[in-house]
Amino acid sequence: MTTHEGKIAIVTGGKQGIGRGVADLLAKRGAKVVLVKREKASEAASSIGNGAIAIAADVTKEADWTNVANEVEATFGRADILVHAAGIYPMASLDEMTPEKWREVMAINLDAHLLGARAIVPLMRKGGGGSIVAIGSDAVGMVTPPGMGFSHYMTSKMGVIGLVRALANELAADNIIVNAAHPGITDTEGASGMPNEQKAQVYMQQAIKRLGTPADIAGPVAFLTSDDARFVTGQTLVVDGGWMRL
Repeated sequence: MTTHEGKIAIVTGGKQGIGRGVADLLAKRGAKVVLVKREKASEAASSIGNGAIAIAADVTKEADWTNVANEVEATFGRADILVHAAGIYPMASLDEMTPEKWREVMAINLDAHLLGARAIVPLMRKGGGGSIVAIGSDAVGMVTPPGMGFSHYMTSKMGVIGLVRALANELAADNIIVNAAHPGITDTEGASGMPNEQKAQVYMQQAIKRLGTPADIAGPVAFLTSDDARFVTGQTLVVDGGWMRL
């Protein structure tokens, strides 16, 4: 089993969903997990165990990321892993789209990745390197069912791919690898607003005909944050039950 013993892992959106699945697995494998969530998730950190802590932060605010970095440095002295799992996917057609709706999705799904990297990479340099994993979506590579209203969501996730590739180039000299994991439709609270018939339309196109679970995504993310992935960077690992198999 891959070990993360002694690693300092920062996970956004780690109170629930994919982020929580990742946090649980990394802690189980020995990492000290830092949950970053808009509201402080102390109870979640306690249940994760292995010395996990929670820091309240709005991932769209640079000042909040500065506070996260300062607290991590004061507590652990460095950071080894950043998994950005915070994200939203409200639905809105072109006619329903407003600049406010567009910016909200971009701020959380794309801007926050940049802000997090700016704040945490200096702590990775202190430790001699690290791993960044961005949670994207394989929706960017597929034709979604009519009526999904995902233009803002898909655009933000395409941006994640570009950012991952650019940062992989930029940070390689610092011994920092940067990759993305692209889940398919996953059984999380965030997906609860999608009608069941639309979920079924998607997963029935998969080779494995069921919703993914946070645990299904956590394993591949754990690999990307492990020493086993030290020669993997700028890549997108698709974890979608075979939706994008063609």
